[in-house]
Amino acid sequence: MSDRTMNASSTPLSLSAIAETVDAQSQRQHAEVVAWRRHMHRHPELSFKEVDTANFLERELAAIDGIEVSRPTPTSLLARLAGGRQGRTLAMRADIDALPLQDQKSCDYASGNANVMHACGHDGHAAMLLGAARILAGLRAQVPGEVRFFFQHAEEQHPGGAQQMVDAGVMQGVDQVISAHVMSTLDTGSIAVLDGPALASSDRFVLRLRGRGGHAANPDRCIDPIMIGAQIVGNLQAVVSRNTDPHEALILSVTRFDGGSAFNVIPDAVELWGSVRCFSDQVRAGVPALVERIANGVAAAHGATCELEYIRGYSPVVNDPAVAERMRAVVRQGIATAALQPIRPLPNSEDFSAFLKHAPGAYVFVGARSAAKGIVHPHHHPHFDFDEDALLHGVQLFANAPFHLNA
Repeated sequence: MSDRTMNASSTPLSLSAIAETVDAQSQRQHAEVVAWRRHMHRHPELSFKEVDTANFLERELAAIDGIEVSRPTPTSLLARLAGGRQGRTLAMRADIDALPLQDQKSCDYASGNANVMHACGHDGHAAMLLGAARILAGLRAQVPGEVRFFFQHAEEQHPGGAQQMVDAGVMQGVDQVISAHVMSTLDTGSIAVLDGPALASSDRFVLRLRGRGGHAANPDRCIDPIMIGAQIVGNLQAVVSRNTDPHEALILSVTRFDGGSAFNVIPDAVELWGSVRCFSDQVRAGVPALVERIANGVAAAHGATCELEYIRGYSPVVNDPAVAERMRAVVRQGIATAALQPIRPLPNSEDFSAFLKHAPGAYVFVGARSAAKGIVHPHHHPHFDFDEDALLHGVQLFANAPFHLNA
């Protein structure tokens, strides 16, 4: 626990008064938050290469009185605000990297970097957190405890930047941690906060199957790895349908099948790639052995051999129910124009889970879709954009959170 000394010279404001102040200030600075977002959208950078983005954010943060800025890694930022009241330490995280994708939008803030695009909304996340940092610095005498602002690099590329920031010590002394993501599947004005699993884990596997090649006219003299591999693809679905509790979610997809070089040649070997996603660490832990058992069993039945390479990716993002309920209170009391929307856990994954291993927290979905404005494309699409009215809700979410999570 990392408490701060009470500043007795300032009368504490009620949560409703804080919400009114945050609303007024977020409205006043909204145009600047939009400008920050558009600057980053025009100048996107890939994972682990966010040099200019980090420099831009550092300049803006350094201009805010009361904020201390450091670099846990070369392209990430840690900003700290010591509040004037007793309380716990809250970390709030925004990711800042872009994707290897060509921006095909026709607008004045489209990406100026070839084949690099903010196609997931991370520019918006950074702008929202920056806006909240400015508001909270102005309310410093009222802020309980310490607030840490994580501007995290490399969410899009495994092994991810979150773990690197954790290794650099950013979570030491943190009591709670939150993050938010704009959502192209939720209309602007809707916000979702789940209890328990919110996002899935994401693991990968490679199966290297070896048989005996030969002429396609003489399959009886071969051990055909393509035929065996096809059987493995079908049989792997038994991991889901016959080896997993039907109340648990598990997705196993074979996504690549490589082998062969000519019409009349049966190859010696093929390679299969696959993806595994689930919401439970217990289910996740058992998948590699099941994949190996099934693949080896099918291969052995036909005289072939099979080797499994299993690559663990991001862990599931699991919200702490108590923190999630406090964040729903933020929405109800602190964002008058937003409405809580029930949604199911999403099979997407991301590395916020690395922070959650060190403190309870919550991951919040902020609606940013607007059919009326033609903003309907999904994340990771070359025409992706989001309704910039959602930035207002994100700023209010982050700026109100320290008060509710210390209430």
